[in-house]
Amino acid sequence: MGKWSGWWIVLLLAAGVTVWRMPAEAKPERPAAAQLLDAVEGSGAEGVSIQVRIRTELGQVSGPAQIKELAEAWAHRLDIPVPQAELTRKSNLHVYQVLFERQGVQGRFQVTGVPRQGAYDAYLVLSLTGAPDSLPYIGVIQDAFDKALIKADLIPQISTCVRGMYSVKLSVDQQEGKILSIFRTLHAKELERLQDETVVSISGYTPAWKPFIALNGKTKMNVQVATHRDSQSGTWITVGTPIITAEY
Repeated sequence: MGKWSGWWIVLLLAAGVTVWRMPAEAKPERPAAAQLLDAVEGSGAEGVSIQVRIRTELGQVSGPAQIKELAEAWAHRLDIPVPQAELTRKSNLHVYQVLFERQGVQGRFQVTGVPRQGAYDAYLVLSLTGAPDSLPYIGVIQDAFDKALIKADLIPQISTCVRGMYSVKLSVDQQEGKILSIFRTLHAKELERLQDETVVSISGYTPAWKPFIALNGKTKMNVQVATHRDSQSGTWITVGTPIITAEY
């Protein structure tokens, strides 16, 4: 069920697509998370969780020790405690990770080193997850992180996902109808879709947000909606901008 979102994450990490983000002073009046939550609940689903993911490139380092030093320096700058930090190796990647909690928001700070030509490209990812009632706190934490990255002349790439649940098991046609109703709410145009017996995923573009992913170097995409019929309960729906970066 998360196979498509997993591939998108790999593409982002490998810089296979381009994400454009508006300057901080040009942010929309309402956070994307609030707009997505309204769209999900407006379609008849119960809002379950919100996830904001902030990613930036930190440059190149020579080895795992330098990845650890860079990660600890950024954790200190972002006021993230590091006593429980872990430096692990996943396949050929070196990952430094810290889990933390603030005001009911679950956070994950992660610096990953990706080998390239005898060195490592370093990427910083901050993930914030909480229930719908934690939306104000997610906004405050995100804003602080965002400002710290911009102050360091780094360009943060932000993705936002909202997950909801319909209390009934929806057919594929019904799932498609729910997704298209959200597209209408967001004034979005469909670009791509994938579906099987239990999952429907539709991607598109809306003028509601300026950040977008450039597909094939030209086509703008900044919204993705996916549904998945749960084997035990109802039907999950996940809405993301510019793409879904959470499992669905």
